Amino acid sequence: MAQKNYVKQPIYILLMTIVILFFISFLPNEQSVFGVDLRYVDIFADLKGQNESDELEYEEYYEEDYENLEYEEYYEEDYDEYDSEDNPDSIESESNLLNEEIKLNYASFAFLNLISDLFFDNDNEDNASDKLTLKPQKISGNLGQLKYFFDALKSAKTKKIRVAHYGDSAIEGDLVTADIRENLQDKFGGNGVGFISITSQDVQFRQTTKHTFSNTWEEASLYSSNRKKLDLGISGEVFIPKSKSWVQYQTTRRYRYLKSWSEAKLLYKASKNSSIEYSFDGKGKQKANLKKSNKVSQVTLKASGAAKKLKIEFQPDGNHYYGVLLENGNGIYVDNFPLRGNSGVDLQNLSASTLQEFGDLLNYKLIILEFGLNAAGSIKSNYRWYEREMEKVINNLKKAFPQCSILMISVHDKSMKRGSNYVTDPSVIKLLKSQIAIAKKTKVAFWNLFEAMGGKDSMPKWVNKNWAFKDFIHFNDRGAKEVADLLSDALIEAYNNYKRKN
Repeated sequence: MAQKNYVKQPIYILLMTIVILFFISFLPNEQSVFGVDLRYVDIFADLKGQNESDELEYEEYYEEDYENLEYEEYYEEDYDEYDSEDNPDSIESESNLLNEEIKLNYASFAFLNLISDLFFDNDNEDNASDKLTLKPQKISGNLGQLKYFFDALKSAKTKKIRVAHYGDSAIEGDLVTADIRENLQDKFGGNGVGFISITSQDVQFRQTTKHTFSNTWEEASLYSSNRKKLDLGISGEVFIPKSKSWVQYQTTRRYRYLKSWSEAKLLYKASKNSSIEYSFDGKGKQKANLKKSNKVSQVTLKASGAAKKLKIEFQPDGNHYYGVLLENGNGIYVDNFPLRGNSGVDLQNLSASTLQEFGDLLNYKLIILEFGLNAAGSIKSNYRWYEREMEKVINNLKKAFPQCSILMISVHDKSMKRGSNYVTDPSVIKLLKSQIAIAKKTKVAFWNLFEAMGGKDSMPKWVNKNWAFKDFIHFNDRGAKEVADLLSDALIEAYNNYKRKN
């Protein structure tokens, strides 16, 4: 019996796939099947030029929105009312809006820089169009609201000044934050990494502190799950020891001001009296008692000198633990709070009363919000939903930290492939316009990272400079330092202007 010839079957399957994708490309953008949003497919994208509507988005942004957020115009606290009408058709449940994929933080792996250096030509100086031109940006928006931070800086030599830096995977592993911290500590004093959580997802690539812990912790967070509705802490996390558990922190030598600490403060909420054991630099164990309290509390663990390692051991007491502050005296401390895969809107799920309890202990003077990557790229026609949710976030933070300044950082450039080139994803421009509107409506300060890094189509130049990875989305550690330097310079310039006027 003759065997059937299957040689042509792969060709038929390929042709059928092309036909199916061709017809799918004609489906409207905003469709869902059984509650799942369909992703737009265009198999001819590489053959098309720039879309006219995309160019209109760019023109509207440059000619209207960005010019309307000039530094001088919004120095005063009063804003013109932002005209915004809710679109009922765009209202969706929060669970659908925030059902985001948790992504790997490619920007955090330092060894990828070495691979990139070895196998790719990262510095193409021959093509003038590929040359990177940074465009340093001043802090804009409501600079008057920065007075809490600027006034506090005047007393940095005699007090601890705390900054909270919230962001998505762009700041995971202490990226960006570490260099902001280093820049500000160099100018205003301070010595130590500040807040580190009990466990972390970024231990493999965090270069500021070596962080290890047992696998006996029950965890809940904004970026994973919280089935028991536990009260989350300032970092959006909470940890409960399931059995005898431990955590250890050790300094690294990468940063000048993070080589040691003299004290550690453990943040917790105790449902009953308990105790912990701890040791500095592997020396004799000591014991600290934790008093029962229905509020967030702290216990201070003092080293006899400059310590480089701290280990804390916990009993299965059912208490809630949030993290540790590693510090040396007065000065400025910048705490890194990364929320992987998050657009920032989940911050409204933190209890305002719990945040106030943290505020009573930590007295933050500046909160930096650096989100956008996980909102950009949506097939939605507008970002009104994002504006509404982020306005709630900022208003909740203002309520919890009434004597604290807030600085919103814009989304940075990210690329999509158009033909043979990488160009700015149009969704970035749409989101940027919405972030400008959020800053206006909530009357907070604003810093335009998109413009600072070079504006439209700048991400490919950062990739060529080896400041970003070839996903054309994430900065590597070198790029993160450039971002931190640009922001630090803008903050210090704004502070110097404030001092001259006050």
